[in-house]
Amino acid sequence: MARVQGRNPEALNDEIEFYKTELLPYFIKLSQQNPVFSVTEQLRLLVGVWTPIWSTISFHESLPQRIQEQSFQIFQHDGYCASVARYIMGKEPSGSPDFKSRLPAYDFMVIQKYGVQNGKWYLHNIDRFQAFTNREIPLTLESVYNWFTHVVNTKVNLNGSTRVLPKALNLENIQINHANGFQKTSLATSQVFEHLYIDNDWRLVKTQTDASHLPSYTIALRRQ
Repeated sequence: MARVQGRNPEALNDEIEFYKTELLPYFIKLSQQNPVFSVTEQLRLLVGVWTPIWSTISFHESLPQRIQEQSFQIFQHDGYCASVARYIMGKEPSGSPDFKSRLPAYDFMVIQKYGVQNGKWYLHNIDRFQAFTNREIPLTLESVYNWFTHVVNTKVNLNGSTRVLPKALNLENIQINHANGFQKTSLATSQVFEHLYIDNDWRLVKTQTDASHLPSYTIALRRQ
């Protein structure tokens, strides 16, 4: 945990190299000592709220200035889950402070269904939602739950399986660090993931959208 906490977001290639040179031996050892190997047993630990503190998923840092403490992964008993994060535009040192204070925050949420198929966890993307909000009002766990619940009850459940992911998000005037990776990941319909390690407090997750693609890794801490 000390190796990754407090790291400033780096270029994706740098984080991948950091994984190969610094973290890989730890990941191998942790996977050998995973206290909960059974996927069905992992379910009781997975339900709750988590925050990703380090990842090689390009999507996490594709939009600039993600606020880590205002990033959430929510897993519910009903099979719905959401990844939500706030991005503060204009947080860079340059520019007028008065102008920056008037810039909104950008909140982004991916709604997914999760479950087990053939003994493996999978995620299926349902839809994505975005909002420009007052940057002075923090994105809290309560506000995220309210947003998530409202979307699931009024938009996802009503549309059911007929809902189709839109082809593009409205990202005008928003800088994207890894445009190709962002679009590709946000449009992916499903992915498989594996807990290399999971306990009550944190998870080490290996994620893959396709067998031909290199896997990504995420470390997440429990929030609730």
